[in-house]
Amino acid sequence: MFTSTTLLDGGFSTALEELGNTLNTSLWSGELLKSHPDQVRAAHKLFADAGAEVLITSSYQISYPGCAKQGWSKDEVDQALQASTELARFPGVKVAASVGPYGAYLADGSEYRGNYGLSKAELKDFHRERLSALIATKPNLLAIETIPELTEADAIIELISEIAPLMPFWISFSCKSENELSSGENFADAVALVNSAPSAVAVGINCSKPGYIAPLLKSATSSIPYVVYPNSGREWDATAKVWLGPVNSTFEIADIQAWKELGATVIGGCCGVSPNDIAELGRLIRG
Repeated sequence: MFTSTTLLDGGFSTALEELGNTLNTSLWSGELLKSHPDQVRAAHKLFADAGAEVLITSSYQISYPGCAKQGWSKDEVDQALQASTELARFPGVKVAASVGPYGAYLADGSEYRGNYGLSKAELKDFHRERLSALIATKPNLLAIETIPELTEADAIIELISEIAPLMPFWISFSCKSENELSSGENFADAVALVNSAPSAVAVGINCSKPGYIAPLLKSATSSIPYVVYPNSGREWDATAKVWLGPVNSTFEIADIQAWKELGATVIGGCCGVSPNDIAELGRLIRG
């Protein structure tokens, strides 16, 4: 699916905030799928206009139990998941349906810690209905994002093999060091796990510090492409639901070249990375 360097989009919440939206509920950008779908479409368009070749949907924070806590009906969740894919469709652009981690449902920053204390069976039960609904929306692939631990990755891989074994997907992990997932487990083990899945088209890192990317890629061996989309290097305050710290330049030509040489084929940005940043990244990739 990814045979040459592909430009991914950036931080979806960042684009929404640039459009004037305030995102401070437990559903984060997913709230707008119900209240302001026009803003979801407009944010996707900013990235499409910036040259992104893959758009990740706004379904990251949408889960049946999480939305139920906010008073949504099952039908409203179904409709939001369907809309998340449809609103990201643009000519010539692939749609990657976002599957957020269990930690996103907790809305307490657990996707940057992992170690939930749940079994693989319990995690499969949590992800099953949402995963089935997203696959039914017919995206080009699934973007399984910000996964902090091996147990959750293993649970999702098993579910995909049971529900839709030919569905292409990538898994990108949140990482806390130059060789560790957020859980403390080895990134190399995570890469090996994803490589064992027949329909996996990429594996990598998202919403982690840019400086960790190259060392992480060096620490592992993969037969499928890497996908990398770091954040802007800031720290997430889960209580206040804000990013803390100075805004740094996320992309440098030397970094991009190193990531490509280490096997990164799909490159973009996560939280704090704007449409303008993605346009600049596209120039760096192509130049």
